[in-house]
Amino acid sequence: MLCLYPQLDQDLNEGISQGAVFKADSIQELAEKIAVDPANLTATVNRYNEPVVEGKDLNLYKDDHFMTLPVKEGPFYVVRANSTTLGTVGGALVNEHFEALNVKRQVIDGIYGIYAVGNDASGLYDSSYPTIEGLSNAFAWNSGRIAGRYASAYATKN
Repeated sequence: MLCLYPQLDQDLNEGISQGAVFKADSIQELAEKIAVDPANLTATVNRYNEPVVEGKDLNLYKDDHFMTLPVKEGPFYVVRANSTTLGTVGGALVNEHFEALNVKRQVIDGIYGIYAVGNDASGLYDSSYPTIEGLSNAFAWNSGRIAGRYASAYATKN
């Protein structure tokens, strides 16, 4: 089996020794280690697992083929991330399809529709920008994918 992260165990153990990673055998224990309400963390994990069972994610809109791995068996990890502020603030108003909205929050119509994605779409980054490596790329790719799906459907019907 191909391992995409051959040093993952080593990296996680280093993070544990530095206080940046927390490891536990249960969600309850993990919640206690990171000082969050165990009921809330359990509910969050359950909310993630529900669409895995259904094979369709209506919370985060992951592609269906990624909805195969429920979070059920430990060990469980939390990685601490520290963010700082960068320069992207705000963006165009958009709906869940990344269609651009006017000041009345109505879709702005165009020949193929008008879309705003990535850092140009408001909602994810409005007053600060996290420095988690790849986060803005992930949002740009995913928002572009979602907008592309709806733009394609829009162009087909018009």
